[in-house]
This record gives sequence, structure tokens and C-alpha cells, in this order.
Amino acid sequence: MPVVSVLWGLALLTAVALSLSWSSGVSYSLAHNSIAQAGLDALVETGVNAAIDGLLDPEAERRWRPDGRLYKLDFKGTQLAIRVQDELGRIDLNQTDEAMLNGLLQSVGLDAHAATSLTDKIVDWRTATSLKHLNGAKNRDYTARNAAYHPRNGPFQSVDELLLVMDMRPEIFARITPALTVYSGRQFVDSHLAPREVLRALPGMTAQSADATAAARVSTDNRVGQVDGNPLTVLRGRAFAIRTEFFYASRIVVGDVTVRLTENPRQPYWVLSWTTR
Repeated sequence: MPVVSVLWGLALLTAVALSLSWSSGVSYSLAHNSIAQAGLDALVETGVNAAIDGLLDPEAERRWRPDGRLYKLDFKGTQLAIRVQDELGRIDLNQTDEAMLNGLLQSVGLDAHAATSLTDKIVDWRTATSLKHLNGAKNRDYTARNAAYHPRNGPFQSVDELLLVMDMRPEIFARITPALTVYSGRQFVDSHLAPREVLRALPGMTAQSADATAAARVSTDNRVGQVDGNPLTVLRGRAFAIRTEFFYASRIVVGDVTVRLTENPRQPYWVLSWTTR
């Protein structure tokens, strides 16, 4: 019996030691990953702060233009590529009309029938009433497809929510995402700030003319996106999407942050969304 007890004791101690070793390894990995993520977020935040400083520069000729053009910044040896997009240049999912949505969907390759059908479903998702469009979809249509969810019957909370809309395919979503926002609060877009994906959806625009317009905007020294007076006051309440890209550990890191400007110099912006990948 004593020998058996000793063996059991040794086995128990071995199990405890292995458990502690495994726990230590997991804790180290978690701590290491947390530190690495904190470093990435710090670089993304540097890009955000540089963009805000650029937007609010008191010298108009140095002020950053929020139309998606590229700005570069060297931060302690890391090259940051930063783009700022005023959300007034994008199509607001909750405010835009059916014609604009239809034009956007056709601009990425859907035929007229498919674009109309998907437009109806998008509008039905955000509409509170139980009535649906001809090609739309409401609660019972999602139930009939055994979907694990129903339409919100209210405003989209994010652009990603579009992926839940019936018949929305990932490849179509990927093509239209750069043109969309839920933060402008406006029915119409400012074409002077619009990215190519929005320009291509505008009436009378072709892919070629949209590309030419965007290229000419970047190559000319105009005042697109500039404001007169105190920019912190003039831009108050407007939302801006800020993308920061940089190399880290042999990969490209992309930080997408959307902010809304305030009139408070101590807290000039609120973060609306933040993703790092």
C-alpha cells in the first residue's frame, strides 16, 4: 500500500506540474498576443490622430482633403499610409433612395432585374412596416428559408449587416462596401468627396468617366474638402473614415476607424467603429 500511495502521489504531482506548465504557456501566449495587438492599435491610433490633425490644420493649404487620397507618415521607422474619407461622399444605407441603391448594384455588375430584386430586399430590411416590395423580403420570407434571423425592420447598424440581407452574396458585398456608410445621415452624396465606387453609381457616369474624375481630383491642387474659418467648428458632427496601413511582422496591417468630430478641443472626436486586421 505505501508503494501504491507513493506512485499515486508522484502521478498527482506530475499532473499538477504539467498543468502549471501548460497554464504558464497559455498565459505567456495570451500576454504576448495582447502586447502585439496593443502595438498594432497604437500605430493605428497614430494614423487616426495624424488624420485629425491634418483635417483641423489651421493653415488651409496644408489641411488634409478627406476624399480618399493617400497621405504618408514616418512614425519611428514605420511607414504609415493614411487615407481619410468624408462619409458625406458615401451612400448612406439608411437614407438613400432606391434609385441610388439600384444604380450602385448595377455599377458592380448586376443586371437590371437582379439589382431591382436586391434593392427591394435591402429597403425592406430597414423599413419598419410589414408591407414589402414586389421583390422584397420580410419576416415570413426569412422564416421560409429557415434563416436564423429576421430583418431588423429598422435602420442598419453597420454596413456589415448587409451580409444578412436575403440574396446578398459576399462577392457583391465586397464590391459595394467602399461606397457605403451608415454615418452620414444624408440622403444625397457630395460628389466632390465621393470615391470611385460612388461616382460610378451616379446617373450619367461610366466606369471610365468616374475613374477620370477621381484621378483629376487627386492630381490637381484644388480646395476639395477644404473649409473656411475654424475647421473644428465647421466640421463638427461630420463623420470620417480613416484607413491606416503599414507593414508589421511580414504582413500588411489595415486599421479602419470611423470617427465623428466634436467641437471640444480636449476631445475633438468620438470613435464610432474600429477594426484592425
